[in-house]
Amino acid sequence: MCGIGGVWCLNNSKLDKRDSKRLIELAIYLQSRGDKAFGFYNGENVIKFPSSASDVIEMIDRIRPFSELVTGKRMFLMHTREPTIGDPLKNKNNHPFELKDIVFAHNGMLYEYTLRSGNPKFEYDYEYIDTYEILGKVETDLPETDSFEIGVVIQEEYNKYNDFIEALERALSYLIYFGDMALWIYSKREDLLALFKFERPLFYGFKNSKLWFASERWMLEEIKVKKIKALRDCELLVYSRDGEEYNDFIEFKVKGKSLNCDYHVEEEWDWRFYL
Repeated sequence: MCGIGGVWCLNNSKLDKRDSKRLIELAIYLQSRGDKAFGFYNGENVIKFPSSASDVIEMIDRIRPFSELVTGKRMFLMHTREPTIGDPLKNKNNHPFELKDIVFAHNGMLYEYTLRSGNPKFEYDYEYIDTYEILGKVETDLPETDSFEIGVVIQEEYNKYNDFIEALERALSYLIYFGDMALWIYSKREDLLALFKFERPLFYGFKNSKLWFASERWMLEEIKVKKIKALRDCELLVYSRDGEEYNDFIEFKVKGKSLNCDYHVEEEWDWRFYL
C-alpha cells in the first residue's frame, strides 16, 4: 500500500504559502499508507528520499524552507511508499519516476512482473524501443520495481503516437490486465496531468482554482478541499491548465469483445481467469 496525492493549478493560479502548509499536512496523512520513502515533483525537479514524509520535510526544512519548493509553482505531486518490489534503500526504486516525456507515481502492484517477459495468452506485441527513447538518455542502473514498467509502457506508446491521451488509452488498456493501480502521470511535453485508478482508491476535489487529489477522501476533507469525488474503476481523468480535457473509461478486450470495468464489477466476474 502506498499513497499518492498533490495539487494542480488551474488557469493562472500558483501555489502559495497556505498551499505549502496544506501539502505538508497532506504528505503526513499520506505517510499512513507508506513511510519507507517519500518523493515529489514540483514541475522542476523530482526529489525523493528513503524515509518518511515527515522526516524528509523536516530534513529539507533544516537546509531551506520547504515552502520554497512549493510557492510560485504550478503543481506539486507526491508519493509515499510501502514497497512490494524493489528495496526502498536504493533510491532509484522510489517514486516518482521521470522518463523522457513523463513523470509518474503508482500505488498498486503488477502481478506479472516483468511485463517484458511476455504473456502468450494476451495479443499485444510491443516493438522494442531502446533505453534512449524511453528515458531520453542512456541509463544502465534502472529501477528494480514493477511500477517502473508502467512508465515504460506509457512512454513507448507516447513515442509512437505523440499524443498523451492516446498513449494513456492504449497503455492502460494493456496494463490493467497485469495488476491494480492508482496513478498520477504528468506530461512534460504537453503540460497535462492524468489521474487513473483500477482497484485502488483515488479521490479529487477543488480549492481556490486548484485541483487536489489523494488516496483517501478524509485526507482531502482535512485540508478543506471541496466537491470531492471518487474516481471509478478504469476512469481516466486528464486536466490541462484550462480545466478538464478528458474524462472517460478505459476499455479492454476479451475474446474480441470490448468491455469496461463497470461490466466486470456488476457481473462480479474475475476477468483474469480468462487471460
